[in-house]
Amino acid sequence: MMTITFINHSCYLIEFDGFSVIFDYYRDAPREDGTNWVNDYLLQKADDLYVFCTHSHSDHFNPEIFTWRQRKQNITYIFSDELKQHVITDADTHCLRKEQIFEDHRLKVKTFGSTDIGCSFLLSCNDRLFFHAGDLNNWHWNEEVGKAEALTYENNYLCELELLAEDVPHLYLAMFPVDPRLGNDYMRGAEQFVSRIETTYFLPMHFREEYEKANRFGEIAVQYGCRFLPVNQSGQTFVLE
Repeated sequence: MMTITFINHSCYLIEFDGFSVIFDYYRDAPREDGTNWVNDYLLQKADDLYVFCTHSHSDHFNPEIFTWRQRKQNITYIFSDELKQHVITDADTHCLRKEQIFEDHRLKVKTFGSTDIGCSFLLSCNDRLFFHAGDLNNWHWNEEVGKAEALTYENNYLCELELLAEDVPHLYLAMFPVDPRLGNDYMRGAEQFVSRIETTYFLPMHFREEYEKANRFGEIAVQYGCRFLPVNQSGQTFVLE
């Protein structure tokens, strides 16, 4: 059994038995008791913590994560190689190039590409695969740029998607952008993703505060045998077996 919490924007916390992982921390989220998920709960847990960051955009990378070591010693940082200029690499900090692997006694991580900067992460744990896309998406912007430019953006995405699909027959959980800023066709990249890679659970991200629009993807996901988990507020938690 695991607990998954939507912290904010593209940040998800997954709590496994004995350790936790957090992706792309941006800012904290409130709990029902008035405390905060990260500063008042996660950093107080005795369990080991893995901190992932896909790239240096400010909505995915908050330097506050380095101060966490003052309160919790058992933290492992796993970053995109693009973040090297922002970190000091040591025994507990790993900057991975595309298709590079980190592995320890609990999990195995492989980096894949992005259609922006940085990387995406494929996490293998307990015989299940988890994917955090970072900024990997079909950023076609087809209502803002010419047709040829939009097709170039889409082709770049489809190439990265194919590289991932060649390695991944099935995902247990995907955390993937559903960003309404792309216009009427904002769910295109997410649909291409679940149509190409069999996915059991799908969690949306990178949708700012537009929860209703992000959750519309549930109607599409189900057509591909994918269970969409609707997100309605920061700090929302899901329990999966």
